[in-house]
Amino acid sequence: YGAALRFHRASVGKRTMRKLARGGYSVQAEIDLHGMTLAEAKPRLTDFIDYCAMQGHLCVRVVHGRGVGSGNRGPVLKNAVNRWLRRWDTVLAFVSTRQVDGGTGAVYVLLQKI
Repeated sequence: YGAALRFHRASVGKRTMRKLARGGYSVQAEIDLHGMTLAEAKPRLTDFIDYCAMQGHLCVRVVHGRGVGSGNRGPVLKNAVNRWLRRWDTVLAFVSTRQVDGGTGAVYVLLQKI
């Protein structure tokens, strides 16, 4: 069902990553990009991340889907979300969610407050 995503800045420790991967932070907001095109998804995700950081949210969930509908191209949206999240300074870390929260079709994102 696709590889798990995992990323963290140098400032994020192992213990924090373990807690994030186990779903140890309460998810304060969620966006579902599932089924959107890249052109639709990027501005929505940008606005969502900016808004959540300004609200002081620590942990949010981004649902990107597993790419099953993308056929041979593989998980287009998932790969794009992986690239986009790494570029934003407000994103401290992200990791694929536990199975109950979407597994490899979603990520928990740890945010830095603005």
